[in-house]
Amino acid sequence: MSPAREVACPSCGAPVKFASAVSLLSICPYCSSTLLRRDLDVENVGKMAELVADSSPLQLMAEGRYRGAYFTVVGRIQVEYSEGTWNEWFILFGDGRTGWLGEASGSYTVSFETPVQEAIPPWEGLHPGLQVTLKGRPYEVSDLREAKVVGGEGELPFRVGCGYAARVADLRTDSERFATLEYSDETPRVFLGEAVEFGALQLRGLRRFEGW
Repeated sequence: MSPAREVACPSCGAPVKFASAVSLLSICPYCSSTLLRRDLDVENVGKMAELVADSSPLQLMAEGRYRGAYFTVVGRIQVEYSEGTWNEWFILFGDGRTGWLGEASGSYTVSFETPVQEAIPPWEGLHPGLQVTLKGRPYEVSDLREAKVVGGEGELPFRVGCGYAARVADLRTDSERFATLEYSDETPRVFLGEAVEFGALQLRGLRRFEGW
């Protein structure tokens, strides 16, 4: 695992860390400036909107385990759609791998961006029940959402800001495994993962709430 890199925020001078080698953005925890990494330098590309208050027990630098592998939560994107919001937490594993811990209405998933050989259907061709093959495994489209990013924190692997449009398709199998197709860029991103129980993640360093 490569050592964390620390830079001074161009806006306020506070220290800002890039823990992962693949992180492109890091959001200053003091002034909310969005810092874009460019080789050995960083550029201030604007302010990140404040997050909508929620009751998530997760927070930056929380730690956990997935399939025996240790990870740290290093970033978050908060996404809004017609029925509410959900969180996508960017996680960094001890061996340098990165992934996403999804959190929606008390349900949790772990997924990884994965290159596939199969052709991905265009957004306009998707509908619930459509069969899609990814990495040789059959999936079925279960949900389509037009969403937008409303805020973020920590570090992230791609450039994103408040109002960033996210067209998302969820695909399921007959097991706990799932896939997400994300159509925000010209080439769709494919994320493969599985549903997980909160307790199985062995999380620590969580937020404290009155009454807990």
